[in-house]
Order: sequence, then C-alpha cells, then structure tokens
Amino acid sequence: MKTRKLLRLLTLVIVMMLMATGCVSQTAAPAATQAPTEQAATEATTEPATGSTEVPVVKIGFVWPLTGGSATIGQQHSDGALAAIEEANANGGILSMGGAQIEAVVYDSETSPDVGSSRVETLCTKDNVDIVVGCYNSAVTFPASEVAQRYSTPFISMGGVKNEITERGYEWVFRVNNKASYDVAEMLKGIDLCLTTYPDVAADIESDGGLTYALVYESTDWGSDNARIWKEEADKRGWTCVLDEPVTSGQSDMSPQALKIKKANPDVINFSFYTNDAIVFTKALYANKINPRLGVWSVGGGSQDAAFYQACSPAEYEYSFVQEDWNVSMPYLYDWAAKISEDCYAKNGYYITSFYAQGWTAAKVAIAAIEAAGTTDKEAIKTALQNFDVKLEDCADSHIILTGYPRIKFDENGQNTYASGTIIQYQNGVQIGLSPLTAATPGYTPIIPIPDDFATRGSNSKPWGTKPDVK
Repeated sequence: MKTRKLLRLLTLVIVMMLMATGCVSQTAAPAATQAPTEQAATEATTEPATGSTEVPVVKIGFVWPLTGGSATIGQQHSDGALAAIEEANANGGILSMGGAQIEAVVYDSETSPDVGSSRVETLCTKDNVDIVVGCYNSAVTFPASEVAQRYSTPFISMGGVKNEITERGYEWVFRVNNKASYDVAEMLKGIDLCLTTYPDVAADIESDGGLTYALVYESTDWGSDNARIWKEEADKRGWTCVLDEPVTSGQSDMSPQALKIKKANPDVINFSFYTNDAIVFTKALYANKINPRLGVWSVGGGSQDAAFYQACSPAEYEYSFVQEDWNVSMPYLYDWAAKISEDCYAKNGYYITSFYAQGWTAAKVAIAAIEAAGTTDKEAIKTALQNFDVKLEDCADSHIILTGYPRIKFDENGQNTYASGTIIQYQNGVQIGLSPLTAATPGYTPIIPIPDDFATRGSNSKPWGTKPDVK
C-alpha cells in the first residue's frame, strides 16, 4: 500500500513539474476511439501492420503565445494544429511508418522572445521532437527559429511575417505564410482597387495634392517591418506620409495617437497591432470620430482575432479594411473546409479564423513532410520540406491547405512564395472579400469614401462571423 501511495505521489509531482514548465504533451487517440487524450506525457500504441506490438510515436513540437499579449491568437493557432493532428491520427497516423501516431508537444512562449527561444531549445534537446512549428509573433519567431537552425531541427514558421526570418540562409527554416512585403503588396493592391472602382475619389485625391497616409504600429519586429516596407513602397508611388507613429505595446489609452492622426488628416490610416492594442486603438479612433476617406487599414494581427470583435462594437469597426492572412471564402468554396469550420465551432465556440487555419495548415505540412520522408530522420524531413509541393485543388482528401493558399512550395530560402491573403471590408458588420478576385464576395464593391455617419453607423450590423449574402 505504501508503495502504491508513493507511486501516485511521484506521478503527481512529475505532472505538476511539467505543468510548471509550460509544456503540455498531447496525442490524439487512434482512429478506433476517435477521442483525444490530454496528459503530461502519453504514448499511443496500436497493433501495427508489421506484427510488432508497438507503433512508433512521431513528435511535433509547437510554441505558441498562450499567455501574454497574443494569448487569444496563440490559442486559436493551437486549436487548429491539435485538430489537424487529431484528424491525421484518426486516419491512420503516418502511413509510411506503419501507422505511427503523432504526438503534439505544446509550449507557451508567453509572447516573449527569450521564453520562446528557450522553449524551442527544450523541444530540440530534451523532448527530442522531430520538427518544430511556431511561434506566431515575429519578435519570437525570429530568434526561436535560429535556435532550431543551431540544433539542425526542421522549423516551420507560421504567423511570423518579418521578412528576414527566411532571408538568413538557414536551411532548416521554412515559412508557410506571407512575409511582410507580401502583406504590404496586398494592401496597396486593395487601395488601387478602391481608386479604380471610384475614379472620382481618385481625381479628388489627386487634385488635393496626392494621397496621404498615417502609419501607427506596435514597435517590435512585426509592426516596424510593416511600416518600413509600406513607406518604401508608398514613396515609389509618390504618396506622402503625414504621420509615422511607433507605439509601445500595452497602452491603456491611445487618444494622444488619435488626436495626432486627426490633426494630420490622412487619406488612409495603416495600423499594426496585436489584439489588446488593436482594441484600444480602434476605440480611440471611433471616440474621436476619425474618418479618413480611404478608410482604416489593418495588417491583420489583432483585428483578425475573434476577441477583438467581442470587445469592439460593430460601429467601431464598420467600413474598416483588414488584410486577412487566409482566403476568407474557404468555408463557402469547399465542403471539406466548411465541415472543419463547423467542427471548430462545435468544439471551441467560434468558426475558423485566420489563426485556426494557419495552425491547422502548419501542422498538416509538418505531418505531410514526415509522411513523405517515411522516417523521423531530421535530414530526411528537411529534404521532404525542400521538395514539398502541394496545390489547393488536390486537398479534398488531405485537407492540408485550410488557409486557402493556391499552393505551398518553398523557394531556396524556405519561403512559400504562393502564400496569400484576402483584403476584406466590414460592411454592416460582415466580412466582404474584395481582393484578390478568387476570394472576392460576388456582387460587392468597396465602400469609399467612408461615410460620415457616426450617428447611425453599425445600426444595421449583423453579428460578427455572419456569412455574407451573395448578391
């Protein structure tokens, strides 16, 4: 009896120590049970085709911001990644390895570069994972991917857009999603679409001396990189910057920034903030009745987060433009994506977002690379990623590209050059896809100049996440 008590006590202590490190190891159960298990350390075993009594376990490490300023975003990434692994295990695991089950080892970066880098080192040296995926924030992903490179472990960047993540000559680092220069190009094309659709507005801007813009952004890698690239590209177009305002994260009031914008009176505002700061900034703009004629344009981030729309009223985000990091029409274009979205809502209480789709897609790419390698040898997995080439049209069974990118294929730097997003505008509270045409909502055009209707704005809005009516 004493021995049993000691064993139970020892097990409890081990679990508590693992929880304190911020690690949760999760393995989706075999297809026979179709139910995920969550515990401090677990191995799934089934009877393999070879007759052996044990199936090998493939370990994929994840580092997401599960606490800190990007916690709600990181949780959506994690939800998507774990759901993708659950589906893969239910479908037989890694078939080229005799049905090896996939175990997710998940760590919290705490939205901190130092913590994130330390977590990746732990995954590589102590958890002995076969591949690492993370870390959303550019400021975390940049140093964390360097750690994976140092330990010769394949690293899939998902979320971090800082250009230099895949511009350092690292052979072990791959990025599935957009980089910052892609994001800016998409937004500028969206503005071009608005001006082409409404030539009278374009003529008015030209007669007033040309387009003016304001940049307001969080001061770490992501926001600074976006502002720098936007300014470079805008200069080429002859646009004029009337405000360049970096902001330290965690402001409780951004009225000072809003008043600077009001004084500068730009034609367009571009901002880059994570969730909490995006909420504070958006409320400050609305409270000060700031109404640029070409609107407020967000580089995704917090304005893609479901938590943002729970905190802001429809009136506060009506007419705003967002560079969404996925094809927002996926659930309407593909039955399999619609099914995943419904499952997401049933389990998590929200329909798939950019972040859920990103987490899912990154996990699926990691799984497909291991499947192609047929081994957990890291060199072989790296080679599989270097040769990776999957098209959206071929994903009806594999469900790999939930983000809706037309293709995933990495260049010599490890960047997926086919990564793309969608420019949307909120019209009556509903996401309306505008650009590119493959993601556009049929029958809709952008609304500019932005109406000066603060007294009634948002009064006819539908709940966030409502499917647009195709005209």
